[in-house]
Amino acid sequence: MKKLDSLRKQLQSIHEEITKLSEFRETQALKKFQRQLRGESSVIKEIIRKLTLTKQDKEHQRKHRKSQANKNRSSKNKRVWNYVKSIQQNYFPDKSLKEIR
Repeated sequence: MKKLDSLRKQLQSIHEEITKLSEFRETQALKKFQRQLRGESSVIKEIIRKLTLTKQDKEHQRKHRKSQANKNRSSKNKRVWNYVKSIQQNYFPDKSLKEIR
């Protein structure tokens, strides 16, 4: 919990810095620094989100990741086999799909 509290304090200080920077005139260096601060805040937000996940959330993410991987693999295999079938139909109708593969 100490780590979570310190991260929230860092996040709050970054937001305060960003609001203070709005008083200055827009320059390239200012824009770059603001972008850097926003990046740091997004990293801290992600760490906070990961620390506050429950077991159920982690399990749900794991299942979603696996199902997404299976969908990607399935669509890739469909594309490959459609390509092999088109080669068979157009160039080698007498050969089997396994021979072409």
